[in-house]
Amino acid sequence: MKGNVFASLVSITNGLHRNNRSEREFNILNSELKKLPKATNAAFKINFKRPLNSKKEYYFKLISNDTETELAGLKSEFPTDAGEPESKYRYTRQFNKYDKYLKDIAKYIKKQSINNDLGDDTDYIINYLKVSAIRLYIELQEQYGQFSDTALFSIQEIAEKYFNDTDFDTSVFVKLEADKKEVVKKPSKQKSKHKTSFGYKNRDTSKLLSVIKQLHFRIELLDNRTTPEQLEKLLLAENFNDIDYLIYLQCETTQFSYVVKELKSYFHNLKPTTIERSGKFITKTGAALRAGNLYKNKIDSPKEKEEIDKTIQQLQ
Repeated sequence: MKGNVFASLVSITNGLHRNNRSEREFNILNSELKKLPKATNAAFKINFKRPLNSKKEYYFKLISNDTETELAGLKSEFPTDAGEPESKYRYTRQFNKYDKYLKDIAKYIKKQSINNDLGDDTDYIINYLKVSAIRLYIELQEQYGQFSDTALFSIQEIAEKYFNDTDFDTSVFVKLEADKKEVVKKPSKQKSKHKTSFGYKNRDTSKLLSVIKQLHFRIELLDNRTTPEQLEKLLLAENFNDIDYLIYLQCETTQFSYVVKELKSYFHNLKPTTIERSGKFITKTGAALRAGNLYKNKIDSPKEKEEIDKTIQQLQ
């Protein structure tokens, strides 16, 4: 079955109900599909009834493999050097993904009248899919819940919230011992000294003002309350807290996010979290520019991309 199993199995057009393979065909598929090991960062395991025929076994392995792959990918989604705003954005993105999995499975269960009869092939497979999706949700909460801006839920609450299942058997999930899984450390509450400069790398600063002026001309970088010279002074300041004015942007946030990304290699500390911490940047709508705004508006091809690229390349 092609695509993400959490989406493909409950697809209206290509879902499980459309698969009419024979037992012999499932035997062949089973022989070709190897079960992946448990993700090293797993916090839970699932105790589910053993599959007793080829169809159940094939889908059991397919769902298990996609679950472990999704879980292993969480580590790269939350790099250790990411700031809190970025981590919160990443958490929300993962939460929305798993939220959709659960809602789609719930719709399928209702539409196809799936029940808890694990002797039936379809019921068995969809129930295992449901349990696996819940596992992804609780793994996310367990490992990165400190970045959630909303309430965390217990396993029973998740089952009731998405499936109206008030009798869900939570014992299907077993929490792994700390010494048998990779422990995810929460950020230390000890406050580190934040950098207060953007740290331009080149000792020769003569090109920077020219680049800012060209960006201002090509994409209307700055509002008329701000000059290119003021932005240059802020970017070169040893301590941006000493700057007593604000930078009013006129360009789109998608464009400024791209400009920041392209300029990043020329600075030690020009990144969304530092920009937010400076408190100096104001969007064209009059709001303080937040790191989350820059991450959310990060796209590969903003308006005037080629002009931006050509201009910034002059810093080389």
